[in-house]
Amino acid sequence: MKKPITIIIVVALIGALGAAVAARLMKPKEEMQVKELPAVTVTTLSTGTIERETSLMGTIQPSDTYHVMPKTSGEIIEIFVQNGDQVKQGDPIARIDNQKAIDSAKAAYDSANASLQASQNQANTATDALNRMTPLYQAGDVSPQTYTSTLNSANAAQSQAAAARAQVNSAKLQYDTQVEYSTVTAPADGTIQNQNMTLNAPVSQSSELCVITGSGQRKVKFSVTEDVLNNLSLGQKVTVEKNSTVYEGTITDLSRLVDSSSGLFSVEAVLSHAEALTDGVAAKVQLVSATARDALIVPVDYVYYSSGNPYVYVYENGIAKRVFITLGITGDSEYQVLDGITGSDMVVSSWTEDIYDGASVRIIDENGNIAAN
Repeated sequence: MKKPITIIIVVALIGALGAAVAARLMKPKEEMQVKELPAVTVTTLSTGTIERETSLMGTIQPSDTYHVMPKTSGEIIEIFVQNGDQVKQGDPIARIDNQKAIDSAKAAYDSANASLQASQNQANTATDALNRMTPLYQAGDVSPQTYTSTLNSANAAQSQAAAARAQVNSAKLQYDTQVEYSTVTAPADGTIQNQNMTLNAPVSQSSELCVITGSGQRKVKFSVTEDVLNNLSLGQKVTVEKNSTVYEGTITDLSRLVDSSSGLFSVEAVLSHAEALTDGVAAKVQLVSATARDALIVPVDYVYYSSGNPYVYVYENGIAKRVFITLGITGDSEYQVLDGITGSDMVVSSWTEDIYDGASVRIIDENGNIAAN
């Protein structure tokens, strides 16, 4: 009984297999899938001017700063100002007790006056003698030698009187100066800062009594590297931003003396209409640190990097070719190309994940239409 059952099962399996094969053979042949070439847009590069902008921090300062120091030594006996006071040029700042210097100058002045009086008396006497002798000499009653001697004496006496008069003028000037120096005055209009005077404290000509900051323009002071310094010029424009407000400025000073502690160079720019800025605060400074004209310019989106080396894809006869380039000035959206490609090269301006060095590509226009190769 088992043998006929086995034969039936085998026959059934063969029949099912045959049906499957027949169905496979009778099924229509599938069409082959052909993948399209990567589509890219291409363009030639233009030339123009490219600038590199640099942002850094600076410090707001008054455009005019005066360090007030006494012109004589002594003790402070009166103080006329406090920090924050507004002063005009010539206003008193402090009074110095330099009475000893004044007394000394007065004594010298008095002595010079006495000498002048004595010299003038001698000159008058010598002139009178000459006046009496002149008619006698003309009449032949006095010898030429005697007349010449009298004349020389009169001239010498007048010279001594003139010298004494000059000494008096000098002593008077010294006396007036010491009197003037006893009161320290403001050299310009402005605001009193750093007032550190103390009554009865001794000061010298090297003592700083206070600082007067100008009441007009403000300036910003900042530091740059040597490379940036070499690309800056007097009169160049800068902008300063503080509390969302932007101020325009002009570079007025470029220091060629390096700061030994930072290795940087100091730059100053005067600001326009910046009176609202507070002295000593930090502010953002933005300036053009490099400029290239007639430069070959490539948009940043066209540039790729391999191990830090920039390259672009150039289209040649249906092939995308990777070309390494040398960059110069780099901006936010454009780079300067120094070497590697020229203005006649067809640079791939779009990206696709299928592009690689040596990839076959087709060109499309900006609307996605196939362009002529």
